[in-house]
Formats: sequence, structure tokens, C-alpha cells
Amino acid sequence: MSIEDNKQIVREFCDHFRTSNADGLIDAMTEDATWWVNGKPHLFSSAGTKTRAEAAAMFRNMFSAYINGLDMKIINIVGEGDSVAAEARSRATTKSGKIYENEYFFFFKIRDAKVAIVREYTDLMHVQETFG
Repeated sequence: MSIEDNKQIVREFCDHFRTSNADGLIDAMTEDATWWVNGKPHLFSSAGTKTRAEAAAMFRNMFSAYINGLDMKIINIVGEGDSVAAEARSRATTKSGKIYENEYFFFFKIRDAKVAIVREYTDLMHVQETFG
């Protein structure tokens, strides 16, 4: 796959957040995919490494809190070989009426046209403030 193909895979992957498409996210991941979120797991349940199945549960739980999905916009994206880095911003309204806006830095590894590894850096304090 070319670098441009890998970047397009990441763009399409992030588009699934907008439509709260947990199945689309999971289908776009390899069977052995992992999702790692920066932070202390004993303080933030979303921090640490998750398997594909654990990520699926995390997505479904997250999407159930939003009214109309999570608008995830990629601001910058670069690729090299099978690696893609993306800076993104999100915005959503929760069912409780709170506004969730966060910024992310993602590092992706692509294998066989699917996402194999995600490393996510975001503001987990804002997640905690919004969702408790």
C-alpha cells in the first residue's frame, strides 16, 4: 500500500466516529489490533492498552453518550511507510447536554489495509469532567 492509501484508511477510520459506527471501526481493524491511550489506567478507565474486543466495548459505551456522534476532524496527517500520524479535533453534544470538545494526536500502524495499532494522546481530564 502507498503512503496515500494508508492516510486514506486513517481518514475513513476517523469518519466512523461521526456516525457512531462502532462496527465500522472494528471492521477496519486487524483481528489482533490494539488501542493504547496515554494516561494512568488506575485513574482513567480508557487509559492503557485495549484489545480489539475491549476497544469495541469502549466505542459502544462512548457512542451511547452522544446525541449525534463525535465529529472528528483531522487537522494534520502525515505518513511514512506503514505509519500514519494524525492531529485531530472532536466535538459532540452528550445526551446530558454537555459539550465534549477534545484534541488528539494519533499514531497508527497499518497492515493489510487495516488499522493494526492505535496510540492515542488526548486530554483525559476533559473526558473525566464531561463523562464523570
